[in-house]
Amino acid sequence: MTDFVLTTAEPKTMLSHLALYGLAAIVEDGGLEDVRLSWTSGMSSRPVLSAPQADPETIGEIVRRHAAQHDTPQSWPSRRISAGEQRALMSPRISVISSSDGWHSLQERRHDVLDQLMDARALLDLRLVAALGEPSYWRKNPQGQRLQDDGASRLEMQPRNQGSEFVGNRIRPLAAAVAARTAAAVSDGLLGHTVHDEIGKDRPDSRTPTGFAAPGPTDNALAWCALWGISQFPIAQRSTGFATTSGHIGRGTAGYFYVPVWNGRWVTARTRTILASGQLSQYAAAGLSPSDLGRTSDDTASHGEVAREWLAHRGVTAVVRFPVHRFGSASAPERRAMLGELLKTGRR
Repeated sequence: MTDFVLTTAEPKTMLSHLALYGLAAIVEDGGLEDVRLSWTSGMSSRPVLSAPQADPETIGEIVRRHAAQHDTPQSWPSRRISAGEQRALMSPRISVISSSDGWHSLQERRHDVLDQLMDARALLDLRLVAALGEPSYWRKNPQGQRLQDDGASRLEMQPRNQGSEFVGNRIRPLAAAVAARTAAAVSDGLLGHTVHDEIGKDRPDSRTPTGFAAPGPTDNALAWCALWGISQFPIAQRSTGFATTSGHIGRGTAGYFYVPVWNGRWVTARTRTILASGQLSQYAAAGLSPSDLGRTSDDTASHGEVAREWLAHRGVTAVVRFPVHRFGSASAPERRAMLGELLKTGRR
């Protein structure tokens, strides 16, 4: 096995975890076999992707090719709500469509994209689209206004100011930037040898991290992988509230994100299983009050110890919990995962 270490990615930043998950999913989808995910040991733990052919040139070319495949007029990120406007058809949060006919047309066109992805057996694309969610045409407030953001993943944190949305303002530009690189430049960015923020123009207040880290220059290859890491967090739609997002607990658009750190090498399927487990969610809630979680009663203590043992038995050494804060205007807030808190399971 060859180890590919994301040397600048440390576990107290949500971007680091998402980048590992997304990188593993991309290279596995690109044909790399026996892919494993792990963390280095010691005080300065770093995420590691391992595979028999995980050399920088191979990894860089697979990620570059993946971006290029999504930087074409025929790709699903390029599909738009209608001719003459920029908003992406497959974004889970868009400006409200007022008419019923408009919603029917939106759903029909989205279903057409899903059918094409099914025919192409594009499993990773389907995972990401499903994990991002969709505008919830079924949710309305007492005044009859649609609460279309309620069907989106809590991990989708692109601010909505001036009509911006996730696919058009993040996926499309990152695809073009990464596709334009050489394989070596892509791997250098992932390994932390260089940091080149093309879409953020290397500005000190760059929003390329899209809520997974504090504003600042972020290598576009690392950010590309991090956004595809969302694909590993399935959601469950609800008729009476926000969609339930794996890796998120708490109230609405605030609350907390959480992810595991583990011993040993995991396959991507095992990672997805743990991320979606109730035990991980229960242990992540340890020590939080019912009001923090949007609940009326406190049952976290009784479940927490059982969950801790379950996780420790499966090699999870800690759960990292990230408070989500909101910045900026009330009408178009910017959400951000702050530095994480390590909740150790006792497993060594």
